Amino acid sequence: MYSVAIEDYLKSIWKLGPKNVGTQALADNLGVTPASATKMILRLTERGLVDHIPYRGASLTKKGELEALSVVRRHRLLETFLSQTLGLGREQLHEEAERLEHALSKTLEDSIAEYLGNPKRDPHGHPIPGPNGELYNETDLPLSDSPLNISLTVMQVPDDDSNILSWLEKNGIHPGVQLEIISRDGFDGGINVNLGNRKIRISSSIASLVQISFED
Repeated sequence: MYSVAIEDYLKSIWKLGPKNVGTQALADNLGVTPASATKMILRLTERGLVDHIPYRGASLTKKGELEALSVVRRHRLLETFLSQTLGLGREQLHEEAERLEHALSKTLEDSIAEYLGNPKRDPHGHPIPGPNGELYNETDLPLSDSPLNISLTVMQVPDDDSNILSWLEKNGIHPGVQLEIISRDGFDGGINVNLGNRKIRISSSIASLVQISFED
């Protein structure tokens, strides 16, 4: 296994890219200085985990992508386990899984996956990579880009901002719920939705973070 820092960088590059991720974007995502990010990118390049092209950014190699997906798998399995066994709320899961993901052995990872029935998605609706880095074909779309006046099913909600997640939970917006966009604000892109017997306004920034599915 790699160090915590290396795993965090690989996962961050995967989430942001996984191709041509800029140093500043990577530094911002991890809360480090650009100089620190540059230094780590060089280390990752030397280890064959990243390809770096000046002025274009860092891209995961196949080896690096598999390592990143391994971390993502552990994280999302842990979120699912903590939700199903301890009943933690969605807004609590991300930080707890962040603390535990680096210490999870392959044996315990496999045992958790088997215990949970090898789930395909975590409690936030995010796809869980397979044991060999497999990701099934995603067809989820951003709520912000969805059509009006048809039934939409929420598939994914963001997991790394507890304030946004708490707002979504408070308003009953979570994976599996159905809603319908009834109008879109042409000024700022916000949307008005029907959710059950309620009407809710969702800002464009939050709507872009929620993923949905629908049938034609």
